[in-house]
Amino acid sequence: MRGTSSTSFAEVVQQAQSVFATDGLSLDSTADELFAIADAIDSSNQLVRLLSDSGRDAEVKESAVRALLTGKVSDAALGLTLEVVRRRWSEQEDILDALERLGVTALLEQSERESVLGQVEEELFQVSRLIDDSAELSSSFDDIRGDPAARGRVVRTLLEGRVHRLTGALAVRAVSRRTELKPSRRVREIAEFASDRRRRLLAVVETSRPLDEAQQSRLAAVLAGIYGREVQMNLEVSQDVVGGLRIHVGDDLYDATVLARLAQAREHLVS
Repeated sequence: MRGTSSTSFAEVVQQAQSVFATDGLSLDSTADELFAIADAIDSSNQLVRLLSDSGRDAEVKESAVRALLTGKVSDAALGLTLEVVRRRWSEQEDILDALERLGVTALLEQSERESVLGQVEEELFQVSRLIDDSAELSSSFDDIRGDPAARGRVVRTLLEGRVHRLTGALAVRAVSRRTELKPSRRVREIAEFASDRRRRLLAVVETSRPLDEAQQSRLAAVLAGIYGREVQMNLEVSQDVVGGLRIHVGDDLYDATVLARLAQAREHLVS
């Protein structure tokens, strides 16, 4: 996703993190519902055009979604779908991608809770390579190109008992989406999404001197509060940091060094 769609999806994911934290919510079931909703919308060109039309009033889109889904899916899945249709999307397909990625995000969130995100990521890359390297499997997918559900059944049978259940669910979804992309590429995309998620959870903390255990615990609690999940910290002592600390989490930078504060004061004085 790019431009407006990228911004909209980031906003939706932020809302989703709160929903996923709801006590008693099954993330596996929520993901299944989001995938099914994406497929149901995709089955109707008229509905896709309606929900992705930036010129349409949001209330019209919401009414269409409620009429389609109320009483058929959980409140969590319905609420997230409404969050998606309320926003603007650059391309018609982006609204379907957003719903699917929310489902993928739910399963990756569950993999984090089970401490198997790294395993799931690696297994997805392996499944992608397996599909590419197997002429028989590639030929089978070509034969059932027009039946995504059949591709999903093939992958489910192939992977059952050989990979983590979350890997299997993600791989099955990857090949079951109606798309022109090759199945192996679809699986790899989700593996890369998992890889990106792992990197976002890594905080590189630069300090002028080592932090003691109490300081590390307090910092970890602050970062967990910001990101809504545990953040792994990589601690580094750097001569460039004169007092305070500098924290990188993905694209986010938190700079609380003495030099940064002096620079801010200097900018304020000359402005």
